Amino acid sequence: MSSYADQHNGLRAILARRSRELGKTRAGIARDAELSRTYLYALANGSAQDPSVRTLVKLARALQVSPLLLFRHYADAAGAPMSGAPLLPTNRAVGLHDSEDVAVFNADLTMPDHALVLPGEAFRKVWEVQNVGNVPWRGRRLVRVDDDYVLARRTADGLRAVLSPSLASLHREIAIPDALPGQPAQIGVDFSAPNESCTVASIWRIEDAQGRPCYGPAFLCHVIVTVMAR
Repeated sequence: MSSYADQHNGLRAILARRSRELGKTRAGIARDAELSRTYLYALANGSAQDPSVRTLVKLARALQVSPLLLFRHYADAAGAPMSGAPLLPTNRAVGLHDSEDVAVFNADLTMPDHALVLPGEAFRKVWEVQNVGNVPWRGRRLVRVDDDYVLARRTADGLRAVLSPSLASLHREIAIPDALPGQPAQIGVDFSAPNESCTVASIWRIEDAQGRPCYGPAFLCHVIVTVMAR
């Protein structure tokens, strides 16, 4: 388990790296994330209060990384393997069982993170991943793993959940279309929002035909929505 100081050292490293890769200043990233420059610096230095989920989602969008990468600096993933493959700085992953098996996350085709939905609304989330390795994808499935990844915030009294897994899905496993090297695959899951106003999430991972995770714990498909009545 990383310390509080380690978390913010990690966040500073992400900000520095993505600033260089995107060719943006810290001020530009703060503007894109709809944050003040002072607050972004305070987050990086560890002098600001832990940010809200909405703030982390905005910052992840500005940095063009998965929000889960930032959540992991403020959260524990209960039951998730914390050793082994490191967190990925990008949306690219190398297979756990074959280094020639490489995947990249292309886009959220529907329902961007923190989209607003109505209480009880049914919606479909579609992700696109691409086979950029040398291993054909056959018989793979997207499997719901909310029970393995519980996002929680550290407090003086211990851990407190900050994202509820109460986002109902029609299925807990979805077949992934077979994809040859170079081909993309689109994966859609049908959800229904809870009836109360809240922020909810659902986390999914890619498994092979034998039920083994294909990639490390940082390469996950997720959906985050805010439920709000009109």
